[in-house]
Amino acid sequence: MEVHHHPHVEKKGFKEYFLEFLMIFLAVTMGFFAENMRENISASKKENIDINSLFRNLTTDSATITYQMQRNEDEINGLESMMVLIRSGKYKYEPEMLYRLAYTTRGFQVFVYSNITYDEMKSSGSFSLIRSHDIRNNLVKYNNFINGGIRNLESRMLEAEKNQANLQSDILDDSFYPSVDSIINHHALRSDFYTKENKSTSFSPGKQVQFSKLYNFLFESNVLMNYYQMNMQILKGLNEQLLATIKKEYHLKNE
Repeated sequence: MEVHHHPHVEKKGFKEYFLEFLMIFLAVTMGFFAENMRENISASKKENIDINSLFRNLTTDSATITYQMQRNEDEINGLESMMVLIRSGKYKYEPEMLYRLAYTTRGFQVFVYSNITYDEMKSSGSFSLIRSHDIRNNLVKYNNFINGGIRNLESRMLEAEKNQANLQSDILDDSFYPSVDSIINHHALRSDFYTKENKSTSFSPGKQVQFSKLYNFLFESNVLMNYYQMNMQILKGLNEQLLATIKKEYHLKNE
């Protein structure tokens, strides 16, 4: 009968087991570090893309704020001129100026800012990727200031303008405006803006009370507009600070 002998297998020593363990450990560790590095590179790339987009948004805001403040200044001047016209009683002798100011002191526009990137970052969770704590805080402060104080004042401004417009409709005759085209295409400052033809431009004594009420509405609008302008100046400062900080932190250049 043939006898089969099992081959002799040499048992591994502690050194071999340790080397195998070490190789596996190093492979797992290197894989972990490689994945972590890949995630960090991806996060850094995402951060830079978002920051560049934020910077463009804020740059657009800067131009919009400047434009808005100029409109506000024109509005304030118009309101004050109309108040002087009513307070002095000169509106009785300068009806064209009255109608001109009644038109130009309406049409308040709210501030429209570029918040697309900010909202996307907040909703996606990538806002936390911004490495600068100061930039994150200032972005939140900037957006809260707009959606809080600025929006509240705009709401009050629109309500005051609505009151002014309703009262002016009772006092003034809209047929003195030459055409719908002059309203749509903003021709109110043209020399032929106002046409009286054979219509009477005198105001009855009974309208004096309405003019006094209109003056009060104009005064309210003027106060709100001046306060709004002050807040826009604050917003301009917040905008400039953010642009300067982001530009320095991320070494960006103006486009």
